[in-house]
Amino acid sequence: MPHISVVTSVYNGENYLKECVDSILNQTFQDFEYIILNNGSTDGTGDILAQYKDPRLRIFNQENLGIVNSLNKGTSLCRSELIAHLDADDFVYPSWLEKQFNYMIKNQEVVVSGSRFQELFKGQFYPQSFPFLENDFEIRKNLCLFNPIPHSFTVIRKSILQKVGGYDPNLVIVHDYDLWVRLLEEGKGHNLNEVLGVYRVHQDSFALKKEQTMIKESFKIQWKAYRKLGGNFGKMFSSIFRKGIIWFLPAAVRSNLRAVRKRR
Repeated sequence: MPHISVVTSVYNGENYLKECVDSILNQTFQDFEYIILNNGSTDGTGDILAQYKDPRLRIFNQENLGIVNSLNKGTSLCRSELIAHLDADDFVYPSWLEKQFNYMIKNQEVVVSGSRFQELFKGQFYPQSFPFLENDFEIRKNLCLFNPIPHSFTVIRKSILQKVGGYDPNLVIVHDYDLWVRLLEEGKGHNLNEVLGVYRVHQDSFALKKEQTMIKESFKIQWKAYRKLGGNFGKMFSSIFRKGIIWFLPAAVRSNLRAVRKRR
């Protein structure tokens, strides 16, 4: 039985998939299984995956279930108590699984652990674009303001994931944000204070294509986080107000604002 199960769901990911998969196969921690769900891809994704012969890979070619249903299927297939997640357009550094495994074994009260990461935008690396929060107290009190745990690079305890019902299929974008709220009702959250992965920002990103949906869903989860975990109501209201303004901006303006932030 592997010590960690890694899950990636991919749809038309031919541009970045190889770098993602290779970053897992080249981990210093070797006792894992890697579940990849080819979620109805119509590009060269299937051909890329067919080239791999590593026995730790478990590849499932399926019809497009949607990202959330695909992730729920992937986590149900995991044979390990610790489930690591990586988006198909991101990649991790070689010590990711080793660092996360050692931390989760030593801290049984932690149900979800993320890390620092870098953002890759138009060939340039930048620090993560939101504040880094390390411990459970900081994460818990700020969860009503923003999502401080990146979905890529996380490790989750499967038993707790199942207890809270997995990812909510009614959410299109912020299914991870919602999951953290429910997981933190059962245990602690943490982010390792080390850069362990790279988040790729690009115009083909699923989240960027549905940015207004993401903002709308975030309103709902911010309020849910405040009701269940507490936090600062005034700051939460201010955060929602700022996102509301962004909601009404044209897509081109939102993209330009994002580019300006990256150049700073």
